[in-house]
Amino acid sequence: MGTSAGRIAIRIAFAALALAMAVAYYEFLGPAPTPSERREATSWWRPVGVAHASESNWLAPLQKIGRDVEEARHEGRTEPRGLIPLGLFAVPAIALAALGVLLSRGLLWRIGVLALGLTLCAFSYYGWLDPETWQDYSWRWPATLAATAGFVSIFVLAPAVVGRFLERGSARLAALAALVWMVAVYFLSTEITGTNPHLEWNISPWPTLTLYGFELVGLVLGVVYLAAGAGLLARGDRPAPLRAAAAAALAALLAAALARIPFSAIGPLALAVLALPAAAVAALAGRGDGQRARAGLSFLVAGLLVVLAIKVGQWQGERFLAQSRDQIAPRVIAAIERYRKEHDAYPDELSQLLPAYLTEIPPPRVGWFDSEDATFLYTNLGDSFLLEFPGIVWMQCAYSPAFREDAPEAPERGGSPAAAGGDALEASWSCESKPPQLW
Repeated sequence: MGTSAGRIAIRIAFAALALAMAVAYYEFLGPAPTPSERREATSWWRPVGVAHASESNWLAPLQKIGRDVEEARHEGRTEPRGLIPLGLFAVPAIALAALGVLLSRGLLWRIGVLALGLTLCAFSYYGWLDPETWQDYSWRWPATLAATAGFVSIFVLAPAVVGRFLERGSARLAALAALVWMVAVYFLSTEITGTNPHLEWNISPWPTLTLYGFELVGLVLGVVYLAAGAGLLARGDRPAPLRAAAAAALAALLAAALARIPFSAIGPLALAVLALPAAAVAALAGRGDGQRARAGLSFLVAGLLVVLAIKVGQWQGERFLAQSRDQIAPRVIAAIERYRKEHDAYPDELSQLLPAYLTEIPPPRVGWFDSEDATFLYTNLGDSFLLEFPGIVWMQCAYSPAFREDAPEAPERGGSPAAAGGDALEASWSCESKPPQLW
């Protein structure tokens, strides 16, 4: 009883330490208000930029490195000294996470501890090396980093979670948990588009979760788990070194065969990222007596759940994009062209199309849920126009109509006759029906 109470007290003390460290990192590393904001008028929860604004002798070298890194980034260069402030603050965060993992075998506890460690590491990077991003997005950026870290932590520990459900033998509970998991990832994949007219650059930070957390880390780990699980199941419980080597080779080959799931360009680095971890897990996981078979099944099921949850949501988002581009937008474009034909000019606003040309302005299909940002953005350019709508993964699709000069002009000296205005510019979209795979 005393031992149990002591463990609880230790965990409570650790939780208090972790909370204090999180608040300290947020307040210390968080950027100052933008130049247009008055510092005294900012909300109480907003950081004031201590790391960069404080006049301290021991902070001065780190502040100089931060400015040099920012300048190098703007010039397209790499500044290796940026690893110094990053390491000074990331190492304590990593040590905190490692200590938390050792304190409890509970999966929810470990997921939370790992997510906290990843979030503080991200704070360390953006606080010192890219404070502009944090400053631009304000509270949205740490919230996005925390959400991404949370899902990455679940991905990392997915085989252990699946293994725990398999040990308990509750098929209904396992099925319910899998359903909740897949629905959550599915809706996040379809509803996070990345466009928000109320933020600078017309981009929001939330697709960091889907781009990096899902389509990069999640799919990479999903492929590794699938390949490693297949290798473990093929190996069985025999301890023969040759079987371990064969299992590792099978896992590596399967990971390479599935490389197109997370990556569009297959090179040595992409193959190594997938094949080496899969081979290592297939060779080392489990210790016989049925454990390799159970571990193989856990990895295989975890890989399937991760890949399917992400891919189904991704496919749905792509379907919405194609529907908006190829079915909904043409109705608006046709109405604009009919207006121009009758008025010899493009409308200044889409509302001028109502009700003669359209009974309503149809919204683009961005997600399952209606949003004030899910609208067509129209710009009259005089002899042309732009029609834009938001899509998934930071994509803004824009349509430009065909253009031909009324009368070709004589080419300038040395110019090409074809460039004199005789050729038409075809109507075009800035995006494909299917968004590009970025990795």
